Amino acid sequence: MQMEVKETAHIGDYAAVQSITEIGLGSLLHALHIPFAGHFLSLNQAVLLTLASKKVDSIKAAMQTSIAISVIAATLKSLSPMGKRLTPMLAISVQGLLFSFGFVFGRNIVGVSVGMILLSLWGFIQPLLFAYLVFGEKLFFALQKLWIGFAETFSIDYKYGAWLLVTVVISKLLIAVLVGIFVWRSKAEFEIKYLTKIRNIKIASVGKKKLHPVIGAMKDSLSPWILISLILSVSFMWLNEHSSFFEIWIYSLRALALAWLCFWIIRSFPLAWADRLLKKYPAARRAVDQVFNFKSRK
Repeated sequence: MQMEVKETAHIGDYAAVQSITEIGLGSLLHALHIPFAGHFLSLNQAVLLTLASKKVDSIKAAMQTSIAISVIAATLKSLSPMGKRLTPMLAISVQGLLFSFGFVFGRNIVGVSVGMILLSLWGFIQPLLFAYLVFGEKLFFALQKLWIGFAETFSIDYKYGAWLLVTVVISKLLIAVLVGIFVWRSKAEFEIKYLTKIRNIKIASVGKKKLHPVIGAMKDSLSPWILISLILSVSFMWLNEHSSFFEIWIYSLRALALAWLCFWIIRSFPLAWADRLLKKYPAARRAVDQVFNFKSRK
């Protein structure tokens, strides 16, 4: 019983710290549309999961701890007052799961490094999957055509585009691995300083009024990146495939309908479900108490 209480406190504490980051800094970065905000937040999650995994004594416990912290933090993200909720929730959950897979190679530097690589890759995979779901392959063909045209205009080898993407991905993975090794070998003083800085983050009230899911989904579906992606896809259909206006019209309606449906699901995630889930488990309840006590002090 004492061990269970200790593990609950351990998971709840780290989940609370990650939630503070996601609800505070994460919501602000997403609301301001800061580039690469998700990649920065994923590295923060990896740091916290690494710190938490150092305090358990088995591979199984490390995997369970990583998953539990991520799931609790993702659920608490549903209380975020700004920015999207379910897309970051999905990223947080999947990243925690992928990070835990690294411990198959041992609860050591190798396991942490593999976990860092898997976690970091998801930051690139998730937006590509969403884009493919909504716009299909036409968007990717349009981007390829646009890049080739740009390369020809400025006499650049079009293969540099692929190398640039590979370089960006590898750089992120290398940084993640180096961060993981540093954190795994770090002393207690580093953790104290790092967690203190996170707890000093100011977060907004979760009591702000939110748009109705139907209206909010419509607003999200007309966001700049959705409209730009649609314009690129439609331009490709018109100029390269010589599609008819009817085909373009049907494609546009389908893409916008899929985008609206996805965002409606995102915004319709019932907060009552999250509330029941969080109250059911002691670690989650501990995280909730810490986050709300933290907010009340602010």
